[in-house]
Amino acid sequence: MESLTLIRPVLVKVKVTDNYKKNAIAELQDAIRRIEIDLQRLDYQEKRLVVELEKKNPQGIPAARQHLDQERQRMAENRHKLIDRLKEVGELSLGAEVLYGKMESPVEIKVGDDWRRVLGVEVVLQDGVITEIR
Repeated sequence: MESLTLIRPVLVKVKVTDNYKKNAIAELQDAIRRIEIDLQRLDYQEKRLVVELEKKNPQGIPAARQHLDQERQRMAENRHKLIDRLKEVGELSLGAEVLYGKMESPVEIKVGDDWRRVLGVEVVLQDGVITEIR
């Protein structure tokens, strides 16, 4: 076998700029608002469900409430994580590089290739533009 094509991981990083911070903060605030709306919707659904179950199946009320409480807790945890992330973004220093995501790319290897060249690939973005490939 002369060569082999592998799939390698590629780290995508973003250079922190004012624009990046503003966009990231806006996205996180929007996600927090959506969760808060969903929590309000869940409260409304619980009231409707309890009224319905009182008429049809009162024994089902505890199980329904337990399920809704679990969902409420999951949403609250997600909201808390987003708030923590919002704080982290606010503290980022301009020019720092942060992990944006991971992708994969094919690479052809041959006997004698430098293995470090195969593995350590990074793409750096600044305001949506690729500024470096390492």
